[in-house]
Amino acid sequence: MKVVTVSQMRDLDHRAQAECSIPEMILMENAGFAACQVLSRYMGVRGRRYAVFCGPGNNGGDGLVVARHLHAMGAEVQVFLVLGEEKFKGAARANLEMVKKIPIKINLKPAPSIVKKEIAPCHIIVDALLGIGVDREIAGPLGDVIEVINESEKKVLSLDIPSGVNGDNGAIMGKAVKADFTVTFGLPKVGNLLYPGYNQGGELRVSFLSMPPSLLEDPSLLIEVNDYVKLPPRPADAHKGMFGKALFIAGSSFYYGAPFFSSYSFLRAGGGYAYLAAPQSVIGVVAQKGAEVVFLPQEETAAGNIALRNIPRLLTTLEKVD
Repeated sequence: MKVVTVSQMRDLDHRAQAECSIPEMILMENAGFAACQVLSRYMGVRGRRYAVFCGPGNNGGDGLVVARHLHAMGAEVQVFLVLGEEKFKGAARANLEMVKKIPIKINLKPAPSIVKKEIAPCHIIVDALLGIGVDREIAGPLGDVIEVINESEKKVLSLDIPSGVNGDNGAIMGKAVKADFTVTFGLPKVGNLLYPGYNQGGELRVSFLSMPPSLLEDPSLLIEVNDYVKLPPRPADAHKGMFGKALFIAGSSFYYGAPFFSSYSFLRAGGGYAYLAAPQSVIGVVAQKGAEVVFLPQEETAAGNIALRNIPRLLTTLEKVD
């Protein structure tokens, strides 16, 4: 699985533009359109009322692309520029100018009371406030709006990452949007996958932004995940003596979990013989759960632990296992 930090994603964006001549405008258009596809599939568009919340950066620009496409697809859309329009630049500014020329209501620096009133009839909220670059506590108008969004009980789709979640570590920076869906762009961010931010994102979808595969071949982007791995096939004439022998010395009075899970996990993972050395009182309980383990009852102390006098026999058994 490939996952990126914030700086790695920014580097990929820069390389897509510098090495592959993909304009920022195209990347933004692809991001917004990908989000619209998710909205169309899971929430519906035509005849639905949308509120799109945009910050002044590229995440807000992505949101403006979403607003344009939703309008074209038959939705009723209004945009909230929570911090105004003064800081919009580049592709985000170009998309803002496009939105101004179509019948989409734009709310500039709306007070929380106005936001609450305006979104009341809406079906769905699009969160394009902050994106992956959050590195400080959320306060002021952004924090107030995030509270209103979370209290609205509307369906929410966040672009790239829920606003207020740190893209590098999943931390909640004071306040964060609680989304039902998140469409992340390029590759998943570390913050999309780590708690507590993971809990804020709802269902995660990834849009690859039409980036050339060559940009994504860096081995440093790979991480190991706990996916299920199929055990290799065994020969038809195989027997359990061919697949390893392990000795588990575990358990004491009233503590049955460790001896059970350790010995049976070895077998479930493909091991051949699992020998379990445990107090006599523990063996009786564990044996009721299955007979695949070879049980080695041990003399126990008054407290229910394995007695030291068992050591010579355990050392002899060790010579028989791997």
